[in-house]
Amino acid sequence: MNIEKSLIDILWVLVCSGLVLIMQGGFLVLESGLTRAKNSINVAIKNVADFGVATLLFYTFGFGLMFGATWNGIIGTSLFAPVFPEGKAWPPTFFLFQLVFCGTSATIVSGAVAERLKFHSYLIATALISGVIYPIAGHWCWGGSLTGEEHGWLASKGFHDFAGSTLVHSVGGWVSLALLLVVGPRIGRFPEEGGAKAVTGSNLPMAMLGGILLWFGWMGFNGGSTLGFNEKVPGIILNTIISSGFSLMVAMLSAWLIKGFPEATAPLNGSLAGLVAITAGADCFTPIQAAIIGSIAGAMVLPAEKLLERFKIDDAVGAIPVHLIGGIWGTIAVGLFGNLKLIDPNIERSSLLVIQIIGIVSVGGFAFGLSWCIFKFLNTFSSLRVDGDEERMGLNISEHKATTELIDLFLAMDYQRKTGDLAVDVPVEPFTEVGQIAERYNLVLDTVRTTLAENEKARVEIANAYEKVQIEQDKAEKLLLNILPGSIAEELKSNVGLIADSYPNVSILFADIVGFTKISASMKPESVVRILNEVFSHFDVLAEKYRLEKIKTIGDAYMAVGGLPVPNQMHPLLVAHMAWDMKEILSRFRLKRMGTKLRMRIGINTGPVVAGVIGTKKFIYDIWGDAVNLASRMESHGVAGEIQVTESTADLIRSDFALTERGEIKVKGKGLVKTFLISHRLRSPEESLGDLGYSFSAS
Repeated sequence: MNIEKSLIDILWVLVCSGLVLIMQGGFLVLESGLTRAKNSINVAIKNVADFGVATLLFYTFGFGLMFGATWNGIIGTSLFAPVFPEGKAWPPTFFLFQLVFCGTSATIVSGAVAERLKFHSYLIATALISGVIYPIAGHWCWGGSLTGEEHGWLASKGFHDFAGSTLVHSVGGWVSLALLLVVGPRIGRFPEEGGAKAVTGSNLPMAMLGGILLWFGWMGFNGGSTLGFNEKVPGIILNTIISSGFSLMVAMLSAWLIKGFPEATAPLNGSLAGLVAITAGADCFTPIQAAIIGSIAGAMVLPAEKLLERFKIDDAVGAIPVHLIGGIWGTIAVGLFGNLKLIDPNIERSSLLVIQIIGIVSVGGFAFGLSWCIFKFLNTFSSLRVDGDEERMGLNISEHKATTELIDLFLAMDYQRKTGDLAVDVPVEPFTEVGQIAERYNLVLDTVRTTLAENEKARVEIANAYEKVQIEQDKAEKLLLNILPGSIAEELKSNVGLIADSYPNVSILFADIVGFTKISASMKPESVVRILNEVFSHFDVLAEKYRLEKIKTIGDAYMAVGGLPVPNQMHPLLVAHMAWDMKEILSRFRLKRMGTKLRMRIGINTGPVVAGVIGTKKFIYDIWGDAVNLASRMESHGVAGEIQVTESTADLIRSDFALTERGEIKVKGKGLVKTFLISHRLRSPEESLGDLGYSFSAS
């Protein structure tokens, strides 16, 4: 540490150190503004914390690795945790200036991997850059800057990186790229269908302010790299500003031309790309060359962003197009445009260009290769990024349990969205913009609650009315089904035409209570109706059990039919079993006052009929045909207490019933008809019909 500087040089470098430190704040504001509000606190904390990590590690051993006595031009071996001699102002000044450079390189990673990285993972990345990668790569080029004696291997070959396009900015960009490849993009950034989805920053004006702070700090970044105040400083600062201005305009116009509108972040990232590019040779360019270099840097920003999107690399703030691509271009530009007299009078341009490319490749390979291997290894054992729920929630809360009044409002609104509970107003922070939003939101909530209450009242009234209508409709439906068969009722509801069908084979039952007219003459009317209702109700149950269709009752006569409206080949047996059950039921009836038993004549015939609905008022479902008339004659010409059937029916029921031939009887219009009486039942309906797969619907 033998080199000493004048007090004006020391003062200038100290001032520039402060300007470079302001860049830390510029990055904080820039990255916070370009990320979403739910992650802004996390980004800000990272930008504060990384400088603390850089200070700790750079002082402990980073400074020694970078500026200590060299080992083969690769690594420093002294000046660890340096103790600077009293009365010597330059060594601590130099250390301070290099420290803020180290912090700048480390903080570049923060923006690139924003919104998905665990806080401790970021601290690991910061420690890797500030403690290992930046100091070692820095030794290769700037190792002899403090003593002016020994140089790193790149510097010995003529590599020129005046203020760190490669050593500061590209190093940060390479590490950012390695970490992005390991942790992957943010959720929703690259949907499976469609192109990349842009993520709008929470506060673009703040991001612009961050850009201005970086312009201001960059004057110290480049101007202070002379390590003294001399005649070169104004030209260096001029080149810095010119490159930034031209880069800004070209980036903005390029995006405007391609996208059709002046994109908000294009001039911001364009200006920063120009600043990065000019940093490598700000001391050896003319203003015109600075304008050319800046213009090319600005033109490269949008293509670099598109290239990242194509490979689904999610750089949250554009750090790679700005710092990595800009740094590479600026370092190459030194070989293309740099004033050889100011760099090294003994070097040829082609040689300089080659060594510049070697420097880019060697530093890039070291920074990217080492960081990717370490990140990949660590990520194998423990994920470096937060889980999906934490990412969606935002790193402000998941990582730091830090909220803002805006986040509190969002959480309250999100709770209402998820639960549907709108009973409670969201909290209002008075005298703030967010509080005013909350007040307006609560007014909307009140209107919504009122509307919901009115809608609920109307819904209840409609539901009650609908229930009443449904009850009445059910009553009407039941009445209709008591009048007509279900299938006929449905046909009647949908068809306004004539309803009539032919059935080639059904069984018709007629039944009549013997002598009931004479018996009822001595009874009160209500007693007559009560007896008939009780008897016929039992018959209705039997009709339902055997799935017969009750056609009608006329006085004390009862008529039913089997085999329609739904054809059923078992109809003769079903009708016969019902007739036998009717006979048994009626035999148990006795008129108490008169002590008289009731008996019936029952007649059954099997044959073809026509069935249909008659009338439009008090309509009925009825059947017609000779088979009906003959069944009626079987009853009227029958024997009291017996079931008389025609030969057509008898042939079909012999499996279940014992029959006695009665002989021939004279029937009007038919002549002599052979008839039979059912003497007794051979098999129960469950036995006979069950064998045929019949199941009873009632009992």
